[in-house]
Amino acid sequence: MLNIKYDIVGSFLRPAQIKTARAQFASGEISLADLRKVEDTAIAELVAKEVAHGLKFVTDGEYRRRWWHLDWLKEFEGFTTQHLEKERNGVVNHIELGYINGKISYNAERAHAEIEAFDFLAQEAKKYPGVTAKKCISGPNMILVDNYLQMGIKEVPYYGSNIDALIEDIALAYQCAIQDLYAHGCRYLQIDDTSWTYMIDENFLKKVSSLGYEKAEVLEWFKRVSTKALEGKPADMIIANHFCKGNFKGHPLFNGFYDSVAPIISQIPYDGFFVEYDDERSGSFAPWSVLKGTGATFVAGLISTKNPVLESYDDIKRRYLEAKAVVGDNIALSPQCGFASVEEGNCIDEETQWKKIDLLVSCKDFL
Repeated sequence: MLNIKYDIVGSFLRPAQIKTARAQFASGEISLADLRKVEDTAIAELVAKEVAHGLKFVTDGEYRRRWWHLDWLKEFEGFTTQHLEKERNGVVNHIELGYINGKISYNAERAHAEIEAFDFLAQEAKKYPGVTAKKCISGPNMILVDNYLQMGIKEVPYYGSNIDALIEDIALAYQCAIQDLYAHGCRYLQIDDTSWTYMIDENFLKKVSSLGYEKAEVLEWFKRVSTKALEGKPADMIIANHFCKGNFKGHPLFNGFYDSVAPIISQIPYDGFFVEYDDERSGSFAPWSVLKGTGATFVAGLISTKNPVLESYDDIKRRYLEAKAVVGDNIALSPQCGFASVEEGNCIDEETQWKKIDLLVSCKDFL
């Protein structure tokens, strides 16, 4: 069980020095070693600030990442990305999508930037008694989403059209990666995965259908790969799942209710589920009644990281108690997402970001 009362999802707005250094690195003005020094200093400052604001579980804010999911997925052999320009909300954005270019595997013997990032975070967290370093990674489903549903690629290198063999290898690669993180001291892992909310959005489901897939078929892929990825996980390692309805520069990507996916997700042996519930777009808490009595913790994402308006303590308490009446006593509170799924960040400022964290922590008296 995920034994928490409140927690964050992971990412924070990138400070100016990070943005400047990343731009300088991209243009060749500074080296990777120089960039890492700037990141290290900023992350050390972030961890100190997280602790000062009352957080017991800390992250590195994803300060080393461009994208919430791709930086992690690039750690796997057989996966790469393509850069594209795509219009969204009236703005042309530079985006990146992943695809399969060979046999999927994870080699624990080689250096991994994401493992090194956790090593540094864990080192910083140890400076503060009672504080735990949490690693956030993207889930196995996102490989399938990007390749098959976003890029629309059906025949892939090594596997051809054999998606069953691919699912097996993705899951085995995740098992290896989880063991590697454990070997480096990770005891609290959060797997971020928006794939489920792709499959509740009617517009996206039209695309799925146009590609020749059925909703139930794709959801079965997700369930199989996610479940097998957790096989053999260490008994003393907590693994939670987080999903929201997308978050690109503060804009949601999908719409719909959780009714059709909650019964499937809840069968995956995660210790906890962080679920977006910051506005009416999420519907009622009823679909999550399936978690009651299972031992899994429902983490109600009631505080928006996209909307700059600060929620009220009383409203959060009211909605939290509504959720508790449905899911039972295994419940906690969090923001609905991170504050920066991509390095540009959401449409709020740092002052508002920390006010939202303070609101979260202030709710501990009724949790």
